[in-house]
Amino acid sequence: MNLEKDIINKNGHYNLEIKKPDNKTIVFQSKEISKIINLYSSTINKLKNQDITTCRILKIKKKIILIDIGLKYDCILSRKELKTRKICTKVNQLIDVLVEKLDYKGKCFLSYIKANKIKSWNRVNEAYKKNELVTFLVLARTKGGLIVSLYNIECFLPGSQLEYKKVTNFDCYIDHILDGKIVKINTTTKNIVVSHKIILEKINLKKKQRLVLKLTKGIIVEGIVKNITNYGCFVDLGRGLDGLCHISDLSFKRIRHPVERINLGEKRKFLVLYVDRLRKRVQLGLKQLVIDDCKLFIRKVLFYGNIIKGKIKSLRKFGILVEIYPFFDGLLHKKEVFKLFYKFYHKNPFSSVFLDGNVINILILESKFKRKKIYLSFKILLT
Repeated sequence: MNLEKDIINKNGHYNLEIKKPDNKTIVFQSKEISKIINLYSSTINKLKNQDITTCRILKIKKKIILIDIGLKYDCILSRKELKTRKICTKVNQLIDVLVEKLDYKGKCFLSYIKANKIKSWNRVNEAYKKNELVTFLVLARTKGGLIVSLYNIECFLPGSQLEYKKVTNFDCYIDHILDGKIVKINTTTKNIVVSHKIILEKINLKKKQRLVLKLTKGIIVEGIVKNITNYGCFVDLGRGLDGLCHISDLSFKRIRHPVERINLGEKRKFLVLYVDRLRKRVQLGLKQLVIDDCKLFIRKVLFYGNIIKGKIKSLRKFGILVEIYPFFDGLLHKKEVFKLFYKFYHKNPFSSVFLDGNVINILILESKFKRKKIYLSFKILLT
């Protein structure tokens, strides 16, 4: 009898056809044979190209590693791939590999490095979609930020996404572990952008809310001038809260730009004028801190008939502006400069007698603090 062919029928049973010498065929059906074949086929791993599978190390040699991947034969993995990752391998250790290619001869080409890259990218995409918190190691400094390692993938951390304040020394962050979130992924260029500042925003938001609740109108706060614009300056009050001091609240006298009264990075005290707790906005004032001192100065010094010293600020057509106190200027009208001024104006104008910056003695005629007007006289002292 010769074994001719094997057929599996519709019921899943195994049909065994055997030919006799007299050309007669005998068909055998056996459930046990079909069960054995099914059990044997289930033990064979069905792999495709670009599949990632877990395998067991059988034997370690100098250049290659024999791996049991679940096929009828053992596969070979280059030992260089594990050396580049600095991984200690042992017999019977489980590792994940990528099936690069299965050829028609039954050879299987594997890669450990590519399997880890695919797994790392899957972790990154999953963390980006779920907006999860990740930890990364700072590797080196680069132009405009830092290079960090996230799941063994190099990512970019911009300097603007590092801290709230501007960072000038990036070297102090090297070899440090930071927490953050993935901000952007470019799949075409394989670029990943992470942020550490986004974590600080949630922490500072709670501190910011507590600070806004503590602030009330009329209290004095201390802050650092963060930015200066044409309409005022922004003051850093701490904990991520900024306050605005308008140019009209910087000085009693009219100024063209805030730089005339305040400098960038300067630490000053301000008075809280208004607090908007919903929008978390604070309006500050600088000139209001001088009002109490000015009231005492006006009561004790600025009364009719008192003689004081003043510094000439500027010469105008209608007279002279004299600084008698910080933030306060008095007017010395041209009628109060000399006697018979109009007769001698062309011969001896006051612009040739008085110079900017000179200190002169003047007499107080009238002071109106509410209107911020002080009238002075010089000709009475000459009598």
